[in-house]
Amino acid sequence: MLLILEIAGVLMLLQGGAPLIQRMSGKDPEESFFIVNSFPDNQGLVSAVLLVGGILLLGAAVRIRRSRKS
Repeated sequence: MLLILEIAGVLMLLQGGAPLIQRMSGKDPEESFFIVNSFPDNQGLVSAVLLVGGILLLGAAVRIRRSRKS
């Protein structure tokens, strides 16, 4: 279960953050396959939601792991 949370969190972070990193480095993120490209009008919002969701999932996995150790 924790592994699934961690994998989902990392995938969400990658899908949300990679287009922003590509845009900052001067590459066109619309040529790549990202979930964000499916929402052309709200790409910034979708990126932010994916980043926050990924952080929350990874945080939940860490909290669960810590509670199991104690």
